[in-house]
Amino acid sequence: LLALYSRNDRNNDFTNSILNSTTEEITQRFKNENDGLNEEYTFQMDYQNPISQNQMLELGAKNIRRKVLSDYAYYTAAGADGEYILNPNQNLSNQLNYNQNVLASYLSYTYSTKSGYSLKAGARYEYTIINAFTRTEDDINIPEYGVLVPSINASKKLKKGTMKASYNRRIQRPSIQFLNPNIQASNPYNRTVGNPELDPEYTNNFELGYSTFIKGTSLNFTGFVRNSNNAIQSLRNVAGDTIVTTYDNIGKENAYGMSAFANVSIGKLSLNGGGDVFYADLANNVPNPEQNASNTGWVYSGRLFGSYGLSKGWALQGFGFYRGRRVQLQGYQGGFGIYSLGARKEFNKKKGTVGFGLENFLAP
Repeated sequence: LLALYSRNDRNNDFTNSILNSTTEEITQRFKNENDGLNEEYTFQMDYQNPISQNQMLELGAKNIRRKVLSDYAYYTAAGADGEYILNPNQNLSNQLNYNQNVLASYLSYTYSTKSGYSLKAGARYEYTIINAFTRTEDDINIPEYGVLVPSINASKKLKKGTMKASYNRRIQRPSIQFLNPNIQASNPYNRTVGNPELDPEYTNNFELGYSTFIKGTSLNFTGFVRNSNNAIQSLRNVAGDTIVTTYDNIGKENAYGMSAFANVSIGKLSLNGGGDVFYADLANNVPNPEQNASNTGWVYSGRLFGSYGLSKGWALQGFGFYRGRRVQLQGYQGGFGIYSLGARKEFNKKKGTVGFGLENFLAP
């Protein structure tokens, strides 16, 4: 039995001043205040029953209740000292309430043989209920939906490693970034607005992998193929002198790639990391040739974590991650990287730990 609760209060505010290009005097100011809340309750039950020495039956149920609130207001002011006045336009000042209730259950069966073969097959059924409204719209029409998510995994133990093959269907619900109708316009010529009527993404995932262990080093290699016919993609339109970006389920996305992972232990030094690279092939589902779009390109990412043990329970650790640019239907999204260094101290016979760290400390 498992119960979880999480809450995230986040503000997404900005202010902007418009200057006269000749005199550099402030001619207009505007600001956006967006108070956000993301609250989640999870209740879960899992049960395992070994039918025999080589068979296992697993079943469970899960309920996730999410409450998302975005209270946003847009203000304008004249000159450098004018008073901020609320803009009553419902597209600029409003409140989104987005309540999601996910009910799920699963069943799986595992069969193993003495010769090293193993087969695990199962399915999960999810039913999602969404209630969304604003101050000006009592009910945003988002239909309830159910989805069956099957999975199958097969493996074979070899003399020096294990081969695995799998298929599973994944569901990815849209994040608040894609749903929030609050217009983000810190740059007045480049606006972004979410779409609360987005559907989830459904992806078919096929994998073939090999793992082995050599002298204190574990290695894992995986090749994969993924395809989705309703991927959430950004959609950019030109309105006068402004680019307006929103999101829709218009993407047909295929990905072909591989990943590698290694875990190395040498004395007091421990390193684990890996990376993946894949070729993305995107197209939209718009039949009109004037609106048809497609794009292709390589996407890569890598990560590394290291730890070195010192005396008296002290240890140093570091982490780094980098993701290259992402392929989109209309252009690309830039890559980014993060890194951290830290130290920790174990005490009371490893029953407790205290630590400190620095993240992205070289950034300007």
